[in-house]
Amino acid sequence: MASIDGKFFHITLPLCMPAILAVSLMVFIRAMADFGTPLLIGEGYRTFSVEIYKQYVGESGSNHNFAAAISVIAVIITGIFFLVQKKLSASYSFKMNALHPIKKKNGKFFFNIIIHLYSYVLVAVSFLPQVYLIYTSFRKTSRSGSDFVRGYSLNNYLLFFKRMWSAVPTTLYIGVLTLLLTIGIAVLVSYLVVRRSNIVNNTIDTLSMIPYIIPGSVIGISLVMTYNSKPIVLTGTVLIMIIAICIRRIPYTIRSSVATLQQIPLSVEEAAESLGISKGKILFRITVPMMSNGIIAGAILSWITILTELSSSIILYSAKSTTLTLATYIFVSRGNYGAAAASASILTAFTTLSLCLFFAFSKNKDLTL
Repeated sequence: MASIDGKFFHITLPLCMPAILAVSLMVFIRAMADFGTPLLIGEGYRTFSVEIYKQYVGESGSNHNFAAAISVIAVIITGIFFLVQKKLSASYSFKMNALHPIKKKNGKFFFNIIIHLYSYVLVAVSFLPQVYLIYTSFRKTSRSGSDFVRGYSLNNYLLFFKRMWSAVPTTLYIGVLTLLLTIGIAVLVSYLVVRRSNIVNNTIDTLSMIPYIIPGSVIGISLVMTYNSKPIVLTGTVLIMIIAICIRRIPYTIRSSVATLQQIPLSVEEAAESLGISKGKILFRITVPMMSNGIIAGAILSWITILTELSSSIILYSAKSTTLTLATYIFVSRGNYGAAAASASILTAFTTLSLCLFFAFSKNKDLTL
């Protein structure tokens, strides 16, 4: 009989490797593309996303050519990592027999306690910054807002609503429109890829993944350069922000829609087609409703990432298109940390509510991207 270590390294780990590689790619690309964290607390460390932004909109002078060169290097690095991950994932490809699915088993008593304790501690530590953020949002600040003093009040929230109230409806407005556009494109692409698979549609699917490996600042700069002159001028409008955020988030929604559609039997649509129902009616009256659970779950997850988008929005926004994320950044850049904490707390409330909706609509309760 194989030992526990032998089963883990020779059976369990290889079976988990595709998921591990996919998550490692996501972590690497998210770290490469992260803008807010290194910009605000990464003083002394130069990252691709921040350096691109500083070179493009530098306070002491901009260098668009240098920003473009950095962008190309960033895309090449993430592209190489993406191709390596795809190659490794192909070598760890497995197909499970539906008649013998993997069953969950409860761990032994001592091992079960260790796993639960580890999970609770990990989640608690990850939540501490959010808890402290909400706590600081209720603390009093000095007149400048840069120093916290003794006592508690709602002044930070009052200041936020006085100066940046428009960020709340703008966030919802941009988020809803972006979400509708993202869902529409994702459903269409997933249908073409799964149900009408050919070279053209598979190419579309591959091209839709390109934004996945491109930093948001690169997308923002590209859109500014493209739509900053006639015949189409979109710079400074809400529409260009919707386009940028949609481009950034469409890969996640497409992958979720494809995975959902692959689980729907083709026989249902074939039966409807044999009765003389047109393909358009089959798509909107049969296929899409059957995909609804996956679409809703994927849409809510996309909504969360849409709410927190910063890297491309910071290059494209104007006074009329300031979102909660941008409002938080503006307050921090002005040294008003109390109002920034209030703005971030409101954004946290929105994302928490979105997660609650996800678990309410999702049947499997698994949070995946």
